[in-house]
Amino acid sequence: MSNFWQRTLTGIFFVSILAGGIYYHQMSFLILFLLIVIGGIHEMTRLFSQTETKIDFIPTVCLGGVIFISAYLVQSKMASPSLFLVIIPIVCFLFIRELFKRNKYPLLNVAMSLLTACYIAVPFALMNLLAFDKGIYNFHLPLSVFILVWINDTGAYLSGITIGKHKLFERISPKKTWEGTLGGFSLTLAAGYVLSLFWDNLNTFEWMVFAAIVSIMAVLGDLAESMFKRSVGVKDSGNILPGHGGILDRFDAVLFAIPMAVFYINLFVR
Repeated sequence: MSNFWQRTLTGIFFVSILAGGIYYHQMSFLILFLLIVIGGIHEMTRLFSQTETKIDFIPTVCLGGVIFISAYLVQSKMASPSLFLVIIPIVCFLFIRELFKRNKYPLLNVAMSLLTACYIAVPFALMNLLAFDKGIYNFHLPLSVFILVWINDTGAYLSGITIGKHKLFERISPKKTWEGTLGGFSLTLAAGYVLSLFWDNLNTFEWMVFAAIVSIMAVLGDLAESMFKRSVGVKDSGNILPGHGGILDRFDAVLFAIPMAVFYINLFVR
């Protein structure tokens, strides 16, 4: 199978599973993103296993899972915010565990474990603030983040290969151009306007601002993940998605877009 068709079929499968999981039911939303959190932490652990820093997978994935599940249960009104206190013994365990291991950089290992859990689990935990309003699940805002990111990527790609000349951040991502970035931004703004015609969660202006934030943060999220990969000398974070790389490669943009979208919605809209 050619690389083009491999990428196309994988892309269709990926979009179908993701969109379907968000749209179908709040339980499919929970299961889908819990698996993504686990897979993302596993990839991050593998990435840094090639360095002197060792991420402790089991307590880190437990921490990430607890962060996401707690946010889900609290936002859906199934539990009180005190559930987040479960995080405390897990964090303590990360430090205590290093006492019994003979690692060269124990504090760095703990720091990377905490960073991994925060970098991957916290954005998806925050997505629960988009998915639930007063305990009621609504797929519009979380799904819109992914739609806008996909449209931004498409616009950036098409603009970049046709008129792209000036490099955006050559040291980190040599293929990205200012023309591509602006093309993606423009198309994402247009998509925000179209979403406002169908979904009334936000008014037209709010949808446009929402789209602008997602577009800008998606680019920065992609650059941040590229920086991580360059620091350990790899091209892709994994190979779970043939032709598309790993989980972190597919979700790098939303790891920055979701938190800032939540910041905007909860501070300026709700």
